[in-house]
Amino acid sequence: MLVSSIARFNAINNMNNAAMNMMSASNMAQNQVRHTFGGEHDLSMLHEIDKKISLDLASNSLLYKVSALQEKALAKYQDNQIKQNKSLNILA
Repeated sequence: MLVSSIARFNAINNMNNAAMNMMSASNMAQNQVRHTFGGEHDLSMLHEIDKKISLDLASNSLLYKVSALQEKALAKYQDNQIKQNKSLNILA
């Protein structure tokens, strides 16, 4: 039960980190749009930054979804363990 609790907390931590990284990437994208718009060089640089930030957002979104599924599965596993322990205590 302790191992599943630690794994569940790790999944929640990963979810929080991914959400924070998505928010940071979104803020960075908004700041770049506000401070660019100079010449052609700036627009190509803006395009490169946009590609990088889009990739960061996609990977963090995937990490968040995987971590959420891990946490959900571990919560279900813990509930099953608790039910089994209760039924064993009743039989004893």
